This record gives sequence, structure tokens and C-alpha cells, in this order.
Amino acid sequence: MNQPDPVAAAMIRNAAGSLAGYAASDLLDSQPDWREALAANAFTTWHGVLRNCAEELAAALAAGRPQFFTAYAAWMQSLLTARGLPAGALASAVTCLAKVLAAELPAGASAGAVRICEEAVRGLEHESPTLPRFLPTDTPHGRLAASYLLALLEGDRSRASRLILDALPDTSLPELYLQVLLPAQQEVGRMWQADEINVAEEHFATSTTKMVLAQLRSRAALHAQNGKTLLAAAVTGNQHDVGLQMVADVFEMAGWRVIQLGPDMPIPDLVQAVESYQPDLLALSVSLHPQLVTLAETIRAVRSGPHGAGVKILVGGRALADAPDLARQLGADGYATDLNTAVAVGQALVGLHSPGSTPAGQAASPQTTV
Repeated sequence: MNQPDPVAAAMIRNAAGSLAGYAASDLLDSQPDWREALAANAFTTWHGVLRNCAEELAAALAAGRPQFFTAYAAWMQSLLTARGLPAGALASAVTCLAKVLAAELPAGASAGAVRICEEAVRGLEHESPTLPRFLPTDTPHGRLAASYLLALLEGDRSRASRLILDALPDTSLPELYLQVLLPAQQEVGRMWQADEINVAEEHFATSTTKMVLAQLRSRAALHAQNGKTLLAAAVTGNQHDVGLQMVADVFEMAGWRVIQLGPDMPIPDLVQAVESYQPDLLALSVSLHPQLVTLAETIRAVRSGPHGAGVKILVGGRALADAPDLARQLGADGYATDLNTAVAVGQALVGLHSPGSTPAGQAASPQTTV
């Protein structure tokens, strides 16, 4: 792990749009065929790609985790290849970005950023340009997820619902959440990223999955109320809340009073909600590495309030999957990898023993990052 470089990170984050613009212009000047292939959209397309790269690079510097950017570059290369761009396009783009950083930033701020870009470019030479798939069709759960996904893609909300509800007697709710609905939703995301479905189809699939979650929740067996309250929210900028809803549901099944605030929660409103509802546990979701800065700001703001100063904070989401130790560094009390650990860690944080039949199975120490 490298030392965090918050100064360079802030410089790049604040100037991401301009830096991306310079890099996109340099890239298209060096590759005129790409400009012709994308016509009027060429600059806009590459400016967007490079702005995202700059923001991811800033996040890697802020956390002292170069692997954040390396992993992002590998994913972006797969995405661009799936959308018909040349396999080496991203390596050329990141190289242009590195040159712009060296030219536009002070030497002390640019050196680490340029080095991370160079490492990412070297890594791209060994990456397979394919997006990972999320549906294993060699298991009963995988086959059910595939059937559910097909119903979504065919626009058949009723059939999608029936498939899941009919499986309920023989399959636990946590299994349906983790091994059927979540993989299907992840595959929907992959298909959208690969330009295999459009925004309308993605929205329909997500809204249907939220409907099915509500149907499952109405059929769930609930533990007796334990007197504890969970407040759950996705941080500002995080538009993804299907996973967060699943977490809220399993807490409610375990006997908690749950207040789910949803996606993209403004920091001042969240602080006010913490002071108003006075939860025992605050669960925060982060999907992308650039949102880790927002997570730290959110936690600091929450801690400034009388009740927020002592509330236990549990965090989760894809942004921390490859660096769970960052959760405590950013001010959280615990991290949960998935639904199976969320309730156990949350209950341990507030001093409760986990009910034997909850999805988590057993309690984890609040001092343990899972």
C-alpha cells in the first residue's frame, strides 16, 4: 500500500474535467481514425472516459491504493472493447492523461499520479478484454436467476415475480436475494455496460426487482422486535440502492426497526435524519471508489451531531470490496461484505447477539472487519 496523497488527489479531482479535455484532444489528434469513427461524438465520448479515469485516479491517490486505478482501467478496457472500440484504445488514452498530468500539475503532485497511470497501462497488456458474467447456469440458483433475467428482458413482470415467489417455499429469502436476484441484477448492469440493453430496459429490470423485493418482504417471517433502529442510506452520488434495500430487509427480518432513505442522500439531510430518528446503527453504501471521499465527509458530518457522535456506523458496497480495512480509516465502526455478514456485524456493534436463524448465522466481533 502506498501512502495517501490527498493534495494531489484534490488537485486532480477538482480539475478532472479540464485535464480530461486536454487528454481527449491529444488522444484524438494522435488517432484521427478514432475521431472519424465516432464523428461528432468523438470528443464527448473520450472526454467522459478520461474524466472518469481522472476521478478514479484521484480516489486511488487519496486512499493510497494504486490497485484501485489498475482494476478500474482493466474494467474500462473491457467495457470499451465490448462497445466496439479498439482493444488498445484505453492504454493510449491513459498514456495521454499521464502526459497531461505531468505537464499541468506541479512535479511533486504529478509524480505519483503518472506512476500509477504507467502501472495501469502495463497491466492492460495482460488483461482479457471481456466483461465478467454473473450468472452461473450450472446450479439451481443460477438457472433460476437466468430464467428470471429472461422474463425481465422479455418485459414480463408477472412471470418474473411468479418465478421468484414460487421458489420461496424451498429457498430461503437470503438465498433468493444473494444467489438469484442480486446476480441477475448484476448481469443486467453488465449488459447495459456492454451496450446489449438500453436504459429503458435496465430501468424496467431494476423497478421489477424492487417490486419483487417488496413482495418477498411481505412474506417474510420476522423476529420479535429487539428495540434497535437502523438508518440506511447510499451516500451522495451513489444511485444504486437495490443492494441497500436487501440489507434493510434482512435487518427488519432480524427484528430491527428500519428506516431506509434510499440512494444519493445529501449529507446535510442525512445528518438531520440521524439526529431526528436517533438510530442505534447507521448503514452507508458506496459503489464507486470516488465516492470514498464522500463517505469520509459524510461520516465526519454525522459525527458532528450530538447523537451522531456516538452512533455506530456500518459501511458496505463494491467500493470497499478490495480494501475493507479502509472502512475504519474513513471513520466507520465496521464493514460488511454482503447480506450474510451485515446483520451479524451490525448486531455485534450495538451489543446484540445475532438470532440463530438470521441470514448472518453468527455474530462477528465489532473489532473485526469482514
